[in-house]
Amino acid sequence: MNSLTFEARVSTDHFVPVPDEVPAGTLVRIHLEPVTGDAVTDHYQPRTELGRKLIELRRAYVRGGGKLLSDDELDEEARQRRGGVADV
Repeated sequence: MNSLTFEARVSTDHFVPVPDEVPAGTLVRIHLEPVTGDAVTDHYQPRTELGRKLIELRRAYVRGGGKLLSDDELDEEARQRRGGVADV
């Protein structure tokens, strides 16, 4: 068997389902990495201390239920905070 990558949700009894194509009795190495659905925090490796702090703040914001805004949503929020004045 070659390398296999898959995503699974850990159950409340900490059971991780393995795909059927993995033969029973196969010795495997498992690397656990949480998947948040945020491509930046799931895959980006910061190179500086500031980058590490900013990524951790982003992770904390998302874990706390924060919603990441699209470019258009960010522009709209900035416009509203300026009292409805659009960029010129």
